[in-house]
Amino acid sequence: MKELLEIDSSFNENMFISKVNNIFVMLYSAIMMDDMNRVRHFISTELENKYDNILNDLNSKNLRQMYDELNVKSTNIESVNITNDKIIINVLLVARYMDYLVNKDTLEYVSGINDRRIEKRYHLVLEKTIGNNYSSIVRKCPSCGASIDINNSGECKYCHSIFNTEKYDYVLTSINEI
Repeated sequence: MKELLEIDSSFNENMFISKVNNIFVMLYSAIMMDDMNRVRHFISTELENKYDNILNDLNSKNLRQMYDELNVKSTNIESVNITNDKIIINVLLVARYMDYLVNKDTLEYVSGINDRRIEKRYHLVLEKTIGNNYSSIVRKCPSCGASIDINNSGECKYCHSIFNTEKYDYVLTSINEI
C-alpha cells in the first residue's frame, strides 16, 4: 500500500472501496435493466463485450436476469500490483441477492432463486493508468468540451460521446465468481 500511495497520492482506501461497491451494484443493475450504457464508462471494453454477449443471449431467449435485494456485504483489497504503466488492484467482494430469471414480456418467474438471498463471492480486478490523476482533471467531454457527469452515464448530453474513465481513474477489468 505504501508503494501505491507513492505513485498515486490521491488514493484513499475507503473511497476506493466505495467506488468498487458502486460499480458492482451499477453493473448488476444495468444487467437487470438490459442497459449497459449505464456502466460502460466504468468497465473495460473486454468486460463490456462479455456482458453485451450475456444480455444478447438473454434477449434471444426473451429472458431478463434479476438480482433482487442486491447489496454488498463486504469488500476487501486483496493485493496491489504495480507495473510500468498500470496500478492493478485485486479485490474480494461478497454480495447478497436473489438470483433468478423472468420472462421479459410477462415478468413471470422462469428459474433461479427468488425466495431468499444467496451470498456470492467475487474476485474483481481494477486498473488505473499510472500518471493520470482523475481528481485533477476538469470533467469535460473530450469531444466537444461540455461539462459531463461521470457518475450519471458518462455520456455527453450534447454530442453523445462516452467519457471512458480508463485514462483517468480505476476501471473494472475483470469480475469472476469464486
